[in-house]
Amino acid sequence: MSYRELVFTVVAETAEPLGDVLLELGALSVTVEDDSAGGYDENPLYGEPGLSPEVQAWDRSAVTALFNPDMDASASTQFIPELMASLKEAGFNLAAPQEKIVEEQDWVRLTQSQFAPIQIGKRIWVVPSWHEAPTDPNAICLAVDPGLAFGTGSHPTTHLCLLWLEEHHKLEQLSLLDYGCGSGILAIAAAKLGCSTVVGTDIDPQAMVAARSNAQINNTIIQFVLPNDDAPQLAAETKYDIVMANILANPLQVLAPALVNKISPGGKIVLSGVLARQADEVIATYSQWLKLSIWKESDGWVCLHGVLPKDKQKITNTLFAAPAQKKGLKFALLACFFALLLVFSEHLSRNSLLPALAPQVDGTSNSFSVTAFSILQAIDEKICGALGCVNRPVSDFAAWKITSATLSPENAREGLKSGANQSILQVEIQNRLALAVLPPDLEISLTDAEESEITSIRLTPKEWLPVAWQESHLDFLRKGVASGELIQAQLPIQLPQNAAGYRVRVVYP
Repeated sequence: MSYRELVFTVVAETAEPLGDVLLELGALSVTVEDDSAGGYDENPLYGEPGLSPEVQAWDRSAVTALFNPDMDASASTQFIPELMASLKEAGFNLAAPQEKIVEEQDWVRLTQSQFAPIQIGKRIWVVPSWHEAPTDPNAICLAVDPGLAFGTGSHPTTHLCLLWLEEHHKLEQLSLLDYGCGSGILAIAAAKLGCSTVVGTDIDPQAMVAARSNAQINNTIIQFVLPNDDAPQLAAETKYDIVMANILANPLQVLAPALVNKISPGGKIVLSGVLARQADEVIATYSQWLKLSIWKESDGWVCLHGVLPKDKQKITNTLFAAPAQKKGLKFALLACFFALLLVFSEHLSRNSLLPALAPQVDGTSNSFSVTAFSILQAIDEKICGALGCVNRPVSDFAAWKITSATLSPENAREGLKSGANQSILQVEIQNRLALAVLPPDLEISLTDAEESEITSIRLTPKEWLPVAWQESHLDFLRKGVASGELIQAQLPIQLPQNAAGYRVRVVYP
């Protein structure tokens, strides 16, 4: 049996609507590709989680439709004229397509032939299950088939991580966390190279299915858990000798505090999925905790690595919980607080000392610290009353944790038709201090594909806090947001046409 393949060359905005109409007219399948692929003017599309390109096509897109003559009239000489007439009625005025006959093949075997064993470094081989393993007795074979999740070893970012694992000896007795594990290939390699404890996590449940299956095929013992499973492997107190994340630059920056929090003092972090032009920005983001450097570069991608200093456990994450090492300092400051409260002004005492002394409400602070601070608050209110100061909540951006921020098109199809690019920013933010805190402004920075800022949007609390929440907290501008309260907001955002990335942060006027 043979198939009839028609290729239409169209502009980007036409590609997806045309594909839909071709499917309605009987096409078995439709694919959209860059018409300039392989040429000097090829235009790659990059999308990161939460913000894909607004148009899923290229400036000149090749829309390929496949028809089956046994199921339709595509073998007829009148098929193309009739198809073009139907497309014109649907609003598409197109040039005649290129066509070719595609013969029936063993498609499974053809697909498998595209994935040959890949040698990485001196010892690592990625070998699909349908191929024979190499005969080298020193070879470390990773049996990973292309499937549900990212990670076959062929992409430069995965390749770089595997090389890092191979070239860093003495992995025995070390623990490793593969954050964003995909197919589990990096976790499997770590286990085969000697890591004693290996854990993989990913937000995609299908990745968990693929990773567990691959781990079983490779006879490795690896624990794969979803981030929302409340698994002890991802608890705040659980640390790893090596944290490896092969994701993309934007999520690596958003996740920086969480990833650093999983490293044991003196442990290593390995980051991939970063374009060479993005390296400086990612390095700057992590600089408040450790020094990152470029380990190697491949095809425009870089692998970054660094070591968490043993003597810098006291560095405070301004968006997440303070490290436990700061607790001793807090106890000492508690003793000094009463004298300082009488000496310093109301602004200094309440807006600087209280946030600095306040423990976290996420379980990282011990019970003594929480109890002591509760007593301190009660005494502070009495002293404030005696001195006549205004007892109002503090404003401290370090109290806030942005647990998630996702920007996605509100209606991609309507956006294509109308030319608008209306999106919804979904933000989840929590006050993690053990005292009420005034709500901050939210600042959303939109960037282009070159990571340059296009525009910045700043929203006041009255603009970003949900209306229902404001109605149930009428006095929030005076009383603030209660300790531990989690707020979820959905904000309409009008995106510029060239938007390709975004960042969200909290600020105070």
